Amino acid sequence: MEIFEAIHCRNSARWFKSEPVADDVLTKVLEAAIRAPTAMGMEQWHFIIAKSEDIRNKVWELLKEAHLTYYNKANIRSLDPSRMQELQNRFDKGMYKAPAYVVAYLDLRTRAIKEEYRNLEEFWGIETVSAALENVALAAVALRLATCWIGVINLVEEKLNALLTPPDGCKLVALMSIGYPSEETKPRPRTKTLNEVTKII
Repeated sequence: MEIFEAIHCRNSARWFKSEPVADDVLTKVLEAAIRAPTAMGMEQWHFIIAKSEDIRNKVWELLKEAHLTYYNKANIRSLDPSRMQELQNRFDKGMYKAPAYVVAYLDLRTRAIKEEYRNLEEFWGIETVSAALENVALAAVALRLATCWIGVINLVEEKLNALLTPPDGCKLVALMSIGYPSEETKPRPRTKTLNEVTKII
């Protein structure tokens, strides 16, 4: 698939087939991930792939908990009870249940800059991991897979870490569900024009 086609076709899928993603396909996706730009050349990314049925189901339960926490507590626009019930019903039907999850961490076990700049290093590292995740999304499109970048997982970071046991010194950035979509989805239109978000000087 041509790169601009992949960019314009990419969208977030919430419903997946149970069909597994082959290891060689996941390898291609992850090889694309580590070709992303990396701050200071440090490659401060670490990926955990949740693929076994037991781990996937536990991750999915945490996704449910994270979404309910988000709409009950974190979101300024909290959902009313009927919308919350609708969200719960969608999860009960398997929303976000995917054959694999790519869990992306910022690996700070090796540092590159002095102590007084540590916050900046972490910021750059999050940029690095985010670039890698975008490559995951685009590679998935090229391979006829679908993804959904899920940031609310950070609301249950401690529980997720207890399940996945990342190396000490790694900080959760985001989770991406990946699999074959069970329904056709279309990219959402952008509400802001290019002129609204761009300044050329």
